[in-house]
Amino acid sequence: MNKSDILNYKDYRAFLADYNSWRSENRAGWSLSVWTRHLGLSYPSALSMILNRKRHIGDKLLETMCQYFEFTELEKNHFANLVKYEKSIESSTLRIMVLNHLDGDKKNSLARYIVREGLRMPRFEDAESLAELLGPILGMKTSEVLALEPGVPEKPDPKSMHQEVLGLLERSFDLVPKESRQYSTNFIRMERSRLPEAIARLRAFQREFIAEFDSEAGESLVCFQNAVFAMLKESAPGEETLPSSKKLT
Repeated sequence: MNKSDILNYKDYRAFLADYNSWRSENRAGWSLSVWTRHLGLSYPSALSMILNRKRHIGDKLLETMCQYFEFTELEKNHFANLVKYEKSIESSTLRIMVLNHLDGDKKNSLARYIVREGLRMPRFEDAESLAELLGPILGMKTSEVLALEPGVPEKPDPKSMHQEVLGLLERSFDLVPKESRQYSTNFIRMERSRLPEAIARLRAFQREFIAEFDSEAGESLVCFQNAVFAMLKESAPGEETLPSSKKLT
């Protein structure tokens, strides 16, 4: 086991447990009591309580652990963030902040982009007033919205963004008056060879729509969403099936 493995963990206790198991298998006489002495801890049960989720790592032990494993600055920061996350289970604001840092642009990428656009609108004098209005539609508390760092993610996770869009659409059905929204869904039969053409045309329409309606002086923040995708799995003629590994019976 290598200390740099910590970068692959999102639970610091799992890392410590794996390290302890590895030590037990490769060093005769190893035990939690031995490890406790190496760390200079006063209570033999301290490590056991940490591994059993009965207590958190304190600031002093955190520093000791980093020195024990000889973490690089990157590894130390990651380990510290994992500890902070565990301590933040009851603090939604801190949890959002830590998760954003751990996962980069993969978490709440769409929400951060929405906040960025909202803050550029003249009607909002501060972030608090925007956060109060955006909270319900984003499915977040005002404090959680304020904890987001506004911006356009460079490499967002497509699946995470898709899930965010679905959440927006679901909440908007109850929060946005019917006259202020437009949803439409159609299922059509299309020649497979024309699908790229259809996608290109929809993208062109999206660019034209944005060019016409996007305004620096706009006082309303609007979601414009569209989708085109093939519902049948690519296969030989006459063998088309639903895109699922499970066969319907």
